Amino acid sequence: MKVGVVFGVSELADPKSFEKKASEFLTALAREFDVVGGFFVSTKGDLKEAKEEVNFNEVDAIVLYPLTGGTEGVLKEFSIYRRPIVIYGDPFNNSMAAGIELREYFRERLVPSTLVKGLNELKAALLGYDDMKEVLDKFLRMRIGLIGRISPWLINERFELPYTRISLKKFYEYYDATTDAEGWKAVEGIVGRAVEIREPQREELVKAGRIYLAIKRILEDYKLDGFTIGCFDLIGKLKATPCLALAMFNAEGTPAACEGELNSLLGMMIARRFFDKPAFMGNVADYDENHVILAHCTAPLIGRYTLRSHFESGMGVGVAVQMPKGRASLLKIRGRKAVVAGVEVLGVEHSDFRCRTQVKLRVEDAIDFIDGTLGNHHLLVYVDAEELADLLSELGFEVMLY
Repeated sequence: MKVGVVFGVSELADPKSFEKKASEFLTALAREFDVVGGFFVSTKGDLKEAKEEVNFNEVDAIVLYPLTGGTEGVLKEFSIYRRPIVIYGDPFNNSMAAGIELREYFRERLVPSTLVKGLNELKAALLGYDDMKEVLDKFLRMRIGLIGRISPWLINERFELPYTRISLKKFYEYYDATTDAEGWKAVEGIVGRAVEIREPQREELVKAGRIYLAIKRILEDYKLDGFTIGCFDLIGKLKATPCLALAMFNAEGTPAACEGELNSLLGMMIARRFFDKPAFMGNVADYDENHVILAHCTAPLIGRYTLRSHFESGMGVGVAVQMPKGRASLLKIRGRKAVVAGVEVLGVEHSDFRCRTQVKLRVEDAIDFIDGTLGNHHLLVYVDAEELADLLSELGFEVMLY
């Protein structure tokens, strides 16, 4: 197991006074593991030098040893590597205090992080991460993208994980590089399999295909595993929406969220990576004691579907999908917290005053669920709720299971 080691020393302290302690620590650790690094860092300059000498993306875990307090600011930068972190604290020089602060910083960013105070504990923590390597790599090495901006009405959206930002200007460059003929070819099969086509004309369908192709090429060029897009911003310029493109990507296996919401995208990616299932991202449209209705204008094409316009704007191409009946889960992620509920999909709903895909779910104690959940958008995933909750806990989420 390859382990990167970094020591933190306050700028107010003399690193030489800690050299013996650090040397003994490295020697002991090297008896059990392949150790790289062993740097002292106090400043951003030290951090830059350490990064130039060791590629921490290639280690299996990182050990951070704050030898003094006041090292939190520089050591927290190791969260960018998305590798499991063990923080070693000792009872002197405010080492433990710094360690506790660092641990919470990493956990808030969903980086697995453990605080230990002895070499046996350290060894056990590292071996534990090694046992979970396959699961953690699936989660920690995801590459996600945001096209455009987070929609301004997502007032609770807060996201601390790294992601790639692609501007709308760049998106339009990709869109302009597509042709109408390519756009039609991209959606022709989808159009042919639709149960009905109501509002959209060929022009809208072609635009939807061109949006799909533009995003597909962005995913390839930026090497992204999933994406979300600030979809409403496309309406003003293109008089179109990406609803159909998102439906196609989710059906094909690429997690795709709307409104620029990264937390929902994260949940979609977990569902796909660990269960190979698409997720329907929906608004809570209504509820009563034992039911919740979700609605949105995009959904994975996993049932019979009708092509409609986008509900709010009356433009573009939305989808009304008949989501399959059966047992499933509702999932809401925000930061390191997650809410999961076991549900039964009862069937579709029909209202001209809601988004196009509408689904009614049986949820026990739905009123309590609504009262305790973390925001609007929820994911409907056809997986067992307890299995999903267990996985999320394993990945470091604080989970409430209903």
